[in-house]
Amino acid sequence: MVRWDPERLRKIMVYGQLGWIVVIWLGARFLMRKKDPAFFKPRDPNVPASPKLGSGVRGPDLLAQARYQKPVGPLRLEGIRLDGEPHEILGVRADATEAQIQSAYRELMKRYHPDRVGRPGTREWQDAQGIAEAINRAKRDLLARAKRS
Repeated sequence: MVRWDPERLRKIMVYGQLGWIVVIWLGARFLMRKKDPAFFKPRDPNVPASPKLGSGVRGPDLLAQARYQKPVGPLRLEGIRLDGEPHEILGVRADATEAQIQSAYRELMKRYHPDRVGRPGTREWQDAQGIAEAINRAKRDLLARAKRS
């Protein structure tokens, strides 16, 4: 059996208490530090990313640039027609029900959603943005027409 020296036990307790005091002091310093107000400020997507982010980070600025650029030339994505009546874009009859419209919309968005087609900023992604807008517009018009009937 090991016998502990009372003086040694007292030193261990003192150092343990000092350790906790240091931990609490460091925690309080961390919590009470000055915070950069720009850190919590929402970022405008039209403003380029700050150079602090580093060169390898693709931030919201790339998405904003791609969003406002119009695709030039023919679409690289095949199998969909963007000009014409809304029912032609979705591939349903003109007198389609709401369920048929929703089903056609889901199938087309599964195939042409920009996040599934390519990386943000690529030509295919930009084309998919235009296709998704046309599909959404066609669905909205057809559902409004179906509700009026």
